[in-house]
Amino acid sequence: MKAREDLHIWLAYVSYPVTTAVYFERALRKKYRVTTIGPQLPPRLIEAWDLKNLKLPILPLNIQTDFTPNLEEIKNSIPSKFIPDLFLWVESVAGYFPQNMQALGCPTACYLIDSHIHLNKHLQWAKNFDFVFIAQLEYLQEFREKSNPNTFWLPLAADPTTHSKRSDEKIYDVGFVGSMNSDVHIRRINLLNAINKHFPVHYERCFDVEMAELFSKSKIVFNNAIKNDLNMRVFETLSIGSFLLTDRTLNSGQDEMFVDGEDLAVYEDEEVVEKVKFYLEREDLREKIAKRGNQLSRAAHTYFHRTEELLNVVTGAKSETNSPEDWRELSLKKEKVFVESNNLGSKKIEKSFVIPVLDMSPSSLYNIETLLKDLEKIEGEVIVVFNSLEMYEKFKNHERIDEFAVMKHNVGVSRAWNIGLDIARGKVTFICNADLHIEAQAVEKLYEAINELPDAAIVGPQGSYVNFENLKVFQYFEKGNFNEVHQVDDVSGFFFAVKTELFNSNVLHFDNQYTPCYYEEWDIALQAKLAGFKLYAVPMEGYNHHWGGSIGSFNREITYYDKQEFVKEIYDRNKKLFEEKWKTLSAMLEEPYLLTSVWVEKVMNKVEGMVKKEKWAEAMKLINEVRVQFPKYLPALETAAKIAFKVGNTELALKALEEIQKIDPQYKIKLEEDFAIGAINNNINNYKEVTNVSL
Repeated sequence: MKAREDLHIWLAYVSYPVTTAVYFERALRKKYRVTTIGPQLPPRLIEAWDLKNLKLPILPLNIQTDFTPNLEEIKNSIPSKFIPDLFLWVESVAGYFPQNMQALGCPTACYLIDSHIHLNKHLQWAKNFDFVFIAQLEYLQEFREKSNPNTFWLPLAADPTTHSKRSDEKIYDVGFVGSMNSDVHIRRINLLNAINKHFPVHYERCFDVEMAELFSKSKIVFNNAIKNDLNMRVFETLSIGSFLLTDRTLNSGQDEMFVDGEDLAVYEDEEVVEKVKFYLEREDLREKIAKRGNQLSRAAHTYFHRTEELLNVVTGAKSETNSPEDWRELSLKKEKVFVESNNLGSKKIEKSFVIPVLDMSPSSLYNIETLLKDLEKIEGEVIVVFNSLEMYEKFKNHERIDEFAVMKHNVGVSRAWNIGLDIARGKVTFICNADLHIEAQAVEKLYEAINELPDAAIVGPQGSYVNFENLKVFQYFEKGNFNEVHQVDDVSGFFFAVKTELFNSNVLHFDNQYTPCYYEEWDIALQAKLAGFKLYAVPMEGYNHHWGGSIGSFNREITYYDKQEFVKEIYDRNKKLFEEKWKTLSAMLEEPYLLTSVWVEKVMNKVEGMVKKEKWAEAMKLINEVRVQFPKYLPALETAAKIAFKVGNTELALKALEEIQKIDPQYKIKLEEDFAIGAINNNINNYKEVTNVSL
């Protein structure tokens, strides 16, 4: 098998937006090349499964198939470079089972979720795979004895992007989301009815972020397993940060991973009403438990943790997956990241400073020594990642260094940042170059900004607008040339602040493939954008950056690990990696404007305001500015066409519409009543039938 970071994984499942495989896909794409393969959910199942409230679209996968595709035929029909290094089938919809998997010539693995319901079927399916992973621990020995000895336990988890806190307001006493089929869930219905006689139960059949919002607004989230299974609601509720009241599921691993009364609460059926009453009357205790459960969940129970564990086994890095006790130990080990801000008696750590150090910044006015002196006047823990043994020996006893990691060789920027963030305990982590001078006022300015700006993930004193399609910066915000906060496409890497938890929970992760340097800043910017977060450039004084010369010009050599390469070689390689990764992701995720600058949205908002005021010429001027940078940004062409129709310039309107169709024949114009262009969504020939309509 290839080196792990180079793996190409085929992920097979039936496409619909709330199946477990979607979370697997999101986690795997953080580090690996992923191609999805399978059919879409048939319309008949939307009704049968009561998915009518599912507000997300059901999108086609990268390779579209029927329910029993012949993988040998698919392999023979595609170029060899698209053949996978691992085939991973995740249980989704009954009936979807690929044929001739072994013809792919790579290891095959499956993830079986509902063994508590479909045990006999699962025992048969498991015989077809090289590696079998099951979500229900109770059946592990039976799989190994009766089906496939290469079976491993891998519990369900949460997706922090989806399963996160959506509201601070608690308006429901008890919240529940789940199936209420009277034939299958009699026990569940009886328990909810019993609770509802005393305390109002808020129930909705909702999904995704709507579910997260309901749980966020619930004082208590009720959960009930079908058949002694450790289900996904346990992990999702804890990840959202709400108080979980769940039933005891023996032999599932739940009791070993989470402690009743500390991380969640467990009920017996006959005492469920009393348990609800007890915790409703004790808000402080309830919220303390919820916070603790949230910390443990984010520390060890995300789908990123699970996919990494799966790949540890498949690639031979481990011979066995974690036991329940192992997952508990991992969650407690990483919980230190959160403990200091938990107000449980320890000193509260608000700020961490991560400083990668390679040398003494020979061409700079500043270096690690001067930066550590600056930090003597600034509160917060200091973490130094030494990228050479020489620098470690020189500074290992420095009084201002609280924690450090020592690398024998230069491991590169991304890895050093990730190592530092994994150690960091502060609410906000500041990434600092060693060739930087900072004052307390600059630190406070960034700290305030990241806590106050909406959806901020990364903030810094300098940033830019970027056209990621042609890899060019077209406006740079640097010290002294702007005086208000701007949402930007990237933040300069010499000094910036991040929300630590986004990295601890693996929502964001610096991509190590860009080792030793270049393009890691743009990559993390697009990760944040894809996850729904924003980056900001914040005008300020109190800092100065003077390049230390560690990287230098294109003809300079950089030594990292046991390699030595010219800067141009590294730059060109990482440029290609960046382009391939993000253009592929943009297409796969059907996000056509993922690589479009946030500047465009800002300008188009101005255009909308001018249109309302009927300032047509000013609006068209701004649209043309957008078109210069992003000629394929179709909403700008659409607005231009509508303005042209409005002012009676039919020729210009038709030209814009024809250009839209040339770029994307499937693009749908958003019609408004006062634009009588009813044929626009069909074809260009029909446009001419409405050109004489009075607008």
